[in-house]
Amino acid sequence: MSAVTTMRRYNSSPHGDMKGKIIISFISFIIGLQARNVLDLFSTTYNYEISSQSSGNYNNDAFAPQVSQLDWRNANAARKSTTSRYAERNELDAANHASSDTATDAPTMAPMPKRQKEIPRFNRGNYTETSEPLLWSLPTRGHFDLPSADEFMKSYIAEKRRLGKDIPWEMPLGDEQAVKLPLPIIGLNFPKSATLTLKEFFKCGGLTAIHTSTQQGRIAICMRENLLAGNAPLHGCNYHKSKKTRKIESIDFISDIGTQFPCYYSSLHDGGLDAIAEHYPHATIMLVTRNAKSWHRSMSGWGSILKHWQTRCGFDGNLNHTKSDYWHQRWINSPRKKEDYWIDFYNAHTQKIRDFAMKNPSLTYVEVELEDENMANKMEYYTGVPSTCVMDCHPGPKWIREHPNVTGRCLSIGGISQSTKVQDNSRGGDWTDDDDDTGDQR
Repeated sequence: MSAVTTMRRYNSSPHGDMKGKIIISFISFIIGLQARNVLDLFSTTYNYEISSQSSGNYNNDAFAPQVSQLDWRNANAARKSTTSRYAERNELDAANHASSDTATDAPTMAPMPKRQKEIPRFNRGNYTETSEPLLWSLPTRGHFDLPSADEFMKSYIAEKRRLGKDIPWEMPLGDEQAVKLPLPIIGLNFPKSATLTLKEFFKCGGLTAIHTSTQQGRIAICMRENLLAGNAPLHGCNYHKSKKTRKIESIDFISDIGTQFPCYYSSLHDGGLDAIAEHYPHATIMLVTRNAKSWHRSMSGWGSILKHWQTRCGFDGNLNHTKSDYWHQRWINSPRKKEDYWIDFYNAHTQKIRDFAMKNPSLTYVEVELEDENMANKMEYYTGVPSTCVMDCHPGPKWIREHPNVTGRCLSIGGISQSTKVQDNSRGGDWTDDDDDTGDQR
């Protein structure tokens, strides 16, 4: 039999046909791979693919174009980690799906979870309701008949002169100074006593001014933790990243630095004021006061803050230590609405800060009254910031919704006539009522 005949028989056999197909398929596969590699060499874009027939793994070849090798490695490692987690999850889902008698569709890729926003360090979410109230104290002298802010400032300035201390507002403003007062400036106003007004005033004057919270969380919580740890009061919360310049800036002014949970007010709790004097002996203490009865009306209509002062802070004096026995007895004897109690509480707080200012002459102290018609001019005199920076501020979104003709919650007092000042009867009945975060609004 000839060789030709033998070859024909071999090719016509089933085994010959099978081997020929395998050889052709292998050659085609190799050519396809080489062609893909050649195309990849000239490609500048990559596709992000998810295989609908796989377990949901991301294509490892897919990534954004024109990244550095190091970035690619880091991102690819992160992507592989995420891929493995979602592959395991989808395999489990697929198994559950297959075991279901009613399942008809193939399992699909689980959706990527939304990135959770990191909780700031000084956030009430890091605490529990079991946090014990700290000890606090106020002067105890019955009903308080306080001199006006102007009268006290005269006595304070006279004492500073007697001790040979500089009076900052009597000195010219330096070329690089935004204000005449030493920094930092710490506002010790109670809530509903122009905390936001002060913040907007100093912000208008060119300072980095913060109200309630920094980007690290609540100022009050930061100060509380520092007091317990023996650190400077503003350690860890004395800087701010500007949204405009993206630069880290030192904070010049803070206000609304109290919180009901975990409760802390540096001007009330023991050791708070002493820590300020120890770590910032040349700082400025700012206090804006108002009529105590008007303040109580505002506080009564602003969330549950007075209730929290009683239940969470123990500001009714119901603590197991002698310093608050006087105030607890005053609470028991006060009528049901407790107006008299809170009025005395407010005035005692003012007296405590005045006593503190007198005992620490290295500090600079400024006090003005919110209802004073010349308040804006006095603020300019003490600080060097124009009086037009004093704002008429009201509680936020709700107030704006109720007054559609305004464009913001703070308006310049100089640009508002007395006839157009808005009455806010639900929160104290006077136009000077400003915003304050109760600790339960955010």
